[in-house]
Amino acid sequence: MHLVSDFDGVWTDPRAEADAIRDLMASRLAETTNLSLERVKIIFSEIEQEFINNPFNYGWIFEGQITAYAMEDMYGRNHAIAIALWNSSPKFEESKLLCEAIIKISGDAERFADACFRDGRSTYRETNKFFLVSEAAQVISALRERDYQMTIVSNSKVTHILDLFDAAEVSLDTFEVIGGARKFNLGFTPSVPETLEWNTAKVSLQRPHYLELLERLKPDAVIGDVFSLDLSVPLYLRNNRKDWSHLRGGLINQPYTPAWVLNGNAASASELGLDILPSLKSVPSWLDRLAQK
Repeated sequence: MHLVSDFDGVWTDPRAEADAIRDLMASRLAETTNLSLERVKIIFSEIEQEFINNPFNYGWIFEGQITAYAMEDMYGRNHAIAIALWNSSPKFEESKLLCEAIIKISGDAERFADACFRDGRSTYRETNKFFLVSEAAQVISALRERDYQMTIVSNSKVTHILDLFDAAEVSLDTFEVIGGARKFNLGFTPSVPETLEWNTAKVSLQRPHYLELLERLKPDAVIGDVFSLDLSVPLYLRNNRKDWSHLRGGLINQPYTPAWVLNGNAASASELGLDILPSLKSVPSWLDRLAQK
């Protein structure tokens, strides 16, 4: 049994760090515009509500296209806030002022979001070393006892992942870690269609780097917390290539998981190959069931 696992949002709870990065975005805008920090945070909150009300209109943008919808991924949410401010959508009385501030700080919305992510993460990690979810050691032990193979495939750097496991004194010996997976990187992959439709969402399948990794690894199961980034491509492969028909995808149900991901009926999800998992702790028993089929 070979499991491919995402990292952030599976082995970690990203909310506190992502919120700290969002707070850095707000503070930099407040300082540059002379708006109160409270007002900037209210604008952010109203933008997030707009994301919830209209989930398919906003997202983490890669070269002009939505790579993940705005509230699927906590770090992507922050990127989507920057893009919403840049596009004045939704529009606020202060929209022009905020857009001018982004230009002054970083030049454009993407550079602003990226700089705040980099600086916010660095600052947060200085005082927050113990970042893995509490069941991480137990799950690693269970996978090792069962002799299951695991490859962590993440957009994050390998050093970021290894440092957090080391801080928790959890060994990843016998398991592989692949960083810089660029799941968000959209390109051209002629062997797959443009999109996968799920619960009215149209999710891009044009992820050449992630597709190449999956084809090399050939997992039996894939888990992640973001449907678009982690699961859309493996589920497409499962339903369209005979040698992938055994694969199952497991979505780790997080407090931020959008309703549209979960609202499909159980029969449709099962047919797609998607299982909703309550937490990382449930993964070993889920793999046990798959191994028996």
